[in-house]
Amino acid sequence: MSTKEIGLPISLTGGVHDGTEIKDGKLQLKVVATDSTGKSVYASKGSWESSIISIGDKVTAFQRVVKTMVGTGSNVDYKIYTKSSTNNIDWTDYVEITYVDGKINSPVGLYARIKIELSSTPVPALLTVDEFTDGKYNTNYVSSSDGTLRLKRNIALSPTVSVHEDGYLYRTKFERNKLSKINGITFQ
Repeated sequence: MSTKEIGLPISLTGGVHDGTEIKDGKLQLKVVATDSTGKSVYASKGSWESSIISIGDKVTAFQRVVKTMVGTGSNVDYKIYTKSSTNNIDWTDYVEITYVDGKINSPVGLYARIKIELSSTPVPALLTVDEFTDGKYNTNYVSSSDGTLRLKRNIALSPTVSVHEDGYLYRTKFERNKLSKINGITFQ
């Protein structure tokens, strides 16, 4: 009886993605935003779990997982796990592979699953919430047209003027919940 090594290609398009995605045929952390300079901002961690892989009945041993890593950089870590089943109902727990040679540490089974966990170190990103330049937040009490969002310090009110026997009476109304404090009143 001869022994042959059989390679089973694993498609990353199937399976369950959690915080990961396939881009250009490669597994990566999911892009969650774009910063103000146009750089992609990625999820800090994610995982992919394969669909059930039918190994077949001629396999005497799981040997290894062969992986190709492209452009991982120093800020991305990965872990690869496998689990197996003899009946596709009862599964072993996920066990991490040996990275030196890709050796699978799960027991032999007719079915297998692979899980890849990715994590990254946060990288500083410049995110602009709003530039406050078009005045879209301008109200009677807030200004946002000069690149800053600020409360107005001097609010001009248009009072109603009525003549009184001792002079003039100036009246105006404003909602109490709009102002928390009045420091002074000046008439011009």
